[in-house]
Amino acid sequence: MNEEVNLTDKTESSLNDNSNIESIESYEASLFQYPRLFSSKTLVELCNSSWSPSNCARNEVQPYLRGCKWSPDGTCCLTVVNNDGVHVTELPKDLYTGSVHPERTIDILDSVIHVKEAGLVYDFCWYPGMNSHLPESCCWITTKQNAPVQMWDAFDGSLRCSYRGFNAFDEMEPAMSVTFTTDGTKIVAGYKKFLRTFDVERPGRDFGEHKIKSSATCLTTITNLLAVGSWNTSISLYNMSQEGTYKSIGKMHGHSGGVTHIKFTPDGQKLISGARKDHRLLVWDIRYYKRPLNILKRTVDTNQRIYFDISPCGKYLVTGGTDGVVKVWDMDKVRWTSSIDITDVSKENASYRFMLHTDCCNSLSIHPLRPILATGSGQYHFNDPISVIEDSEKDIDDLTQVDLSMEGDLKYSTNAENSLVFWWIGDIPNIT
Repeated sequence: MNEEVNLTDKTESSLNDNSNIESIESYEASLFQYPRLFSSKTLVELCNSSWSPSNCARNEVQPYLRGCKWSPDGTCCLTVVNNDGVHVTELPKDLYTGSVHPERTIDILDSVIHVKEAGLVYDFCWYPGMNSHLPESCCWITTKQNAPVQMWDAFDGSLRCSYRGFNAFDEMEPAMSVTFTTDGTKIVAGYKKFLRTFDVERPGRDFGEHKIKSSATCLTTITNLLAVGSWNTSISLYNMSQEGTYKSIGKMHGHSGGVTHIKFTPDGQKLISGARKDHRLLVWDIRYYKRPLNILKRTVDTNQRIYFDISPCGKYLVTGGTDGVVKVWDMDKVRWTSSIDITDVSKENASYRFMLHTDCCNSLSIHPLRPILATGSGQYHFNDPISVIEDSEKDIDDLTQVDLSMEGDLKYSTNAENSLVFWWIGDIPNIT
């Protein structure tokens, strides 16, 4: 404690001398260095949590993960579960520092907050300045079916406020996508025909509006740039002003399906995009956006949104897939931000492949401070109509017989895995 006080005293005295400002800034930058990832080429399972339908639930009510995101301060993970609302799961405190042993006991996670939202959650996002030491900053926003954009408290799960978008007939309509601006002062919500900007400090129905030609299905921002993905396979770039107005920069075309997820690299120069039923991740240079810079291969066989993430250091790109495989591109091994051969989509160019789930790996998030990866699995499984008819016509004497006529059909597979798992992706000491 004395060393910290002395260090603070020295820093305050140095601030009075303009000649030492640059040296202080360089010192503060060196206090934290993002850890190495995937250096051991082995992942260690740290914690997991799973969901299963109740015995009285209908067959079509299936709880599976639809997204997971680490909080900006890294203390907890926000998860959306189909037909089960929103869950907040805390990171065990022993993982805040140090490394892990390969034989560490796996923790079973319980949700510290459960918001039982009714209806389909379209999108969700943490407040970018979230800090557990500042309770007023601990919140997230969601947009869901037949509801406005809602802000929730991350300490008790209570509803703080709502942001409502109304159409020309004065009817409230739900947003399809939502995000904060980088400074956290405004909320950008994407609708079918509009982009609407809400002031965070002024909930209600006051908003700025910008008309668009196609639905805004996903959003991402960095500084004053906004990228908007749409079901019509295009991505639009806008320059945002402080007043909430938008100036169109241009459009990018290249996906074969509706765009479901987009994200800027930390330096703001590249944009990564993924689409439904499209086995490609497209890498764009926003300065020359007419043509993709690179194409990375993954497996996406459904219309489900399959998330990907970029490490805070900007060195690693990680994505899930409907085959349960997590793929990693390392800048030191594969230059995923420079062209390899964008015409050869079948070529496998990932640095690492990890078979982490037996079901669809639809969501993942890299911890902002620690070498920890959160992955979520699950998808909707259809019931085999032939088996349902046969089961309903069976006599009581035939109930012990097993129908194997459709065994192995993946379309009607019952091999469902609905889990949230934390993985250690950093250095692993004493590994053999």
